[in-house]
Amino acid sequence: MVSTIAASKRVVVMTDDSDTLNDERLVLRDIRALLDQLQLDRDGSLTMQSKLTDELGVDSLALVELCDQLERTFDVSLPDEVFLTATTPQHWLDAVNVARGVESSKSDDANSPEAPGHVDQTLNDRTIAVAKRLVAVVRDRRNAHGGATSTKSWPSVGSMGYTLYAWVLLIPFAVTIWALAVLPITLAQRRSIGRAVARSLCRALGISVSVDGVLPDSDQPSVITANHSSFIDGLVLYVFLDQPVTFVASTDMERQFLLGRIMRGFGCVFVNRGRAERSAESVEILVRTIRSGHHVLIFPEGSISAQPGLRVFRLGAFEAATSSKCPVVPVGIRGSRRVLRPGSYLSHPGKVRVMIGDLIVPAGSEFTDRVALRDQTRESIAHLCGEIGT
Repeated sequence: MVSTIAASKRVVVMTDDSDTLNDERLVLRDIRALLDQLQLDRDGSLTMQSKLTDELGVDSLALVELCDQLERTFDVSLPDEVFLTATTPQHWLDAVNVARGVESSKSDDANSPEAPGHVDQTLNDRTIAVAKRLVAVVRDRRNAHGGATSTKSWPSVGSMGYTLYAWVLLIPFAVTIWALAVLPITLAQRRSIGRAVARSLCRALGISVSVDGVLPDSDQPSVITANHSSFIDGLVLYVFLDQPVTFVASTDMERQFLLGRIMRGFGCVFVNRGRAERSAESVEILVRTIRSGHHVLIFPEGSISAQPGLRVFRLGAFEAATSSKCPVVPVGIRGSRRVLRPGSYLSHPGKVRVMIGDLIVPAGSEFTDRVALRDQTRESIAHLCGEIGT
């Protein structure tokens, strides 16, 4: 009987420890998501004792977002001013436990400045009122978007200044590229001048690009496939790959007044992604382009997403490769998402790395061969770019 009771107590203790570890994991998960959005703590040093503001640079508005996220994760209501007093992930977990009516073993003294939810006497009514107002702003914004919460903080002055500087440079760059697209010069001349101008722009913006590996020679045309995580991906590949490439884009982009004209001028091929007969016609266009001696470059995901991770690849690129009996070149792009995040106009200086993988030769032309080629290419690109598929 005694041993049974003792065993029962041991089970309870193990369950409590397991619950604590799970709660810590959830808190760290939400804070990690916030840090990734803010591009902070890139060395992954976050622990339960990390000082979010002093060590990691998280600002007050971002902590308000964290407060809102943790409320939804744990289904609790935290005091509006908690983000002024909870300085570490452990403090946030303690505040959650207090809201749930669970005693905290980490903060025994409720009057200690380290206790969850403790309001320092130096925080006057005006400070707390500001805190409450910040919380109200975040929640109003979430409600205005149908309950979705953004974890982005207001941009810093330095970030805004750099973005303004970048857009000032982009305007003459766009005008120059448009002029090259309409001038009566050869495609080779457009490419040479455009690449030189774009390289100068990258240097001026503090964007460094390195390329690991080389493409096949122009006498061995191929289908180049790459992950797509930023609007600058196409520019990076066109400018820094060692061989001329022909981009493949949707006909929707061709109809855009300025961008469509530029893409046509620089030799882009446009294809339909709609009904089956149109897709078959598009594959024929790609096959003719490849057989005429061009490397064609395709983003098989079809579009970009703000969330990291490869999405499902479309089969068109691999049908073109099997039909033309040419190899596929997997390319992984790292760092472009941090330079210009999808859905944002705020840009940042940074390093972009382009990694060219080994050639993948189609095993045949049957449907199963195309699917196998797609899956093999996706696995290679996931390894090269470092993003797990979704």
